[in-house]
Amino acid sequence: MQKPNHIVCCALPAWEAAYLRSTVELMKCLSVDNLVLYVDYNYTFTDLVKGITGKKPFDWKRLLGLKSRLRKVSGDGQTGMYVLSLPPTLPAFAANTYKLFNVLCKINAVITGFYINRAIRKLGMTDVIEFNAYQPFLGNRWKLINVHFKVSYIYDEFTGVPYFKGFAEREEKQYANAADLVVVTSDVLKKRKQTKDTPIAVVNNGVHFDAFDGHKFNRSMQGASTKIVGYTGNIDDRLDVGLLQEVIKQMPATAFVFIGKVFDNAIKAKLSKNRNVVFTPPVSAAEIPDLLTSMNVGIIPYVCNDLTAAIYPLKANEYLAMGLPVVMTPFASIGEADKAVHFANSPESFVSALEFALEADTLQAREARMELAKEADWAVRAGQLINYVLQYKTSKRLKSNNYQTELI
Repeated sequence: MQKPNHIVCCALPAWEAAYLRSTVELMKCLSVDNLVLYVDYNYTFTDLVKGITGKKPFDWKRLLGLKSRLRKVSGDGQTGMYVLSLPPTLPAFAANTYKLFNVLCKINAVITGFYINRAIRKLGMTDVIEFNAYQPFLGNRWKLINVHFKVSYIYDEFTGVPYFKGFAEREEKQYANAADLVVVTSDVLKKRKQTKDTPIAVVNNGVHFDAFDGHKFNRSMQGASTKIVGYTGNIDDRLDVGLLQEVIKQMPATAFVFIGKVFDNAIKAKLSKNRNVVFTPPVSAAEIPDLLTSMNVGIIPYVCNDLTAAIYPLKANEYLAMGLPVVMTPFASIGEADKAVHFANSPESFVSALEFALEADTLQAREARMELAKEADWAVRAGQLINYVLQYKTSKRLKSNNYQTELI
């Protein structure tokens, strides 16, 4: 039996959230056979105030140490998952200059690094794999103990995100150049994030196939007189509103259901003018499969730009696992799933693709989509990830041994 790996995941994504995060899902799967310390999102003092006043729901008592910072989620001590809550940090992204940002990050890194190293010692972690899930801001300044291999995990294009004040690209490159391996979620990100000396690998996003397995659900709505086209996810500026308006107008007998949090009320207002459009509040990840059973087609109508080109949408595999036909704009490739979806780049072609999916779908096609999604299960993705890590970790060790031999 292979010795468990010791993984410290320093994450931007919060451990607890209303939506699925690839980082969390990968670490959960890896914790079955490895020991994982998940370092939770570093909440700031601003977040703390919002938490105490109820404006931002999270377990703020852990930040202050009123509840244990280190908690066991699963496992027997040799393997399993532990989550570490850090103390509140200074709001570095409030800085308007890189000089001030750097100072604040250094202070935050010293304080938070102490707690991470204490947890590493307490858990007896050695030969640590540092898995940095887009936390280069502290990762570049941390001095974590027992780390022998560093992975930079880039799961989205963050360099243009306004919140990061333009600091993301510099910090991201610095960490990636110092890492032993860069892992990305799409081929577009692989092209963009390639460094001179650091190897890079692609691990696409996955799906909890057992939760979405279309074989488990009653598909009786397939024969209903009113066909339903569904979208799950945030209602924000990634949606191609102009395309959607035209498509919805051209298909008045088809219902369009949007399930998710509305970040842009103007989008909701425009689309809601059509009587065949319904908006539903966001639901937990566990509730999504049941909602998808009433749908006939799943859509991902994003605008095509540099930001969306780097996205690998989780919903694509969820739709496919349910056996649903998928129609999407060609904003990005979704790897091996490309062959199972309909791409359409205009209102006319989108309508044609929807009509075909609604009228010409077959049991054989649904089975093929479910089988494809099964190959994208998170456990499979986690296996791909750890195989890449161990491959390059072994290569690094062999190179080091050869170098030492040459010196003798």
